[in-house]
Amino acid sequence: MGKNNTQASGKKIKVLIFSTSDLILAGILNALEKGPEIEIIGIEKSTIDSLLSAIKTKKPDVILFSNSDPLPNIKEICKAIKDITGDQKKSKLMLIGNIPPQEEIVGLMNAGVRGYFDLNEPSGQLADATRSIFKEEIWLPRDKMSSIMDRIISVVGRDLKEKTLDQLTPTEFKVLRHIGQGKSNEEIAVDMFISKNTVRSHIKSIYAKLGTHSRLQLALYAINSALF
Repeated sequence: MGKNNTQASGKKIKVLIFSTSDLILAGILNALEKGPEIEIIGIEKSTIDSLLSAIKTKKPDVILFSNSDPLPNIKEICKAIKDITGDQKKSKLMLIGNIPPQEEIVGLMNAGVRGYFDLNEPSGQLADATRSIFKEEIWLPRDKMSSIMDRIISVVGRDLKEKTLDQLTPTEFKVLRHIGQGKSNEEIAVDMFISKNTVRSHIKSIYAKLGTHSRLQLALYAINSALF
């Protein structure tokens, strides 16, 4: 297998880890050793406030969040992380733990989570998962992916049932198709021969017209509308 684009370009994926368990933290660090292009820029083990502060100052590409005990306010924490990264290059958040019910995953994804790595997955896949969400892809347990995505799509379809694609310009329609294919802003810009700033402007307009708030919703709306 050839080198991935990140490794070939020499760019490091900056990762910030939050873990309240030394045992789980040791497993995360060991697993990430298999990704030479992954750079650990910080480890937070104490409070959510310390994590949020570290996100502000270190500006990680990927945040790996693991908590040894279930957090009843995990959705609010995810939203807080999303809000902090809103005015900078967005950090992608992946949760690590025992996979919750489908309904909870839907809520977490809408709150800004890009992936969920189940503790029962092979540890060797954690580096792959980190690379995937860095590239703005979604990571979910392989054996549960289909049922979870079906559930998310049905929720998105219900939420957007009154929205129509007629509101979009031809260019916005093309951008939405590319998002549904999982392409990054940079890839869309290259394919459409426009700047990344123009892509961001089109996406902002699509958000407003379709009443959506996340790239995941746009991608699933494109899939649900059979745009490709």
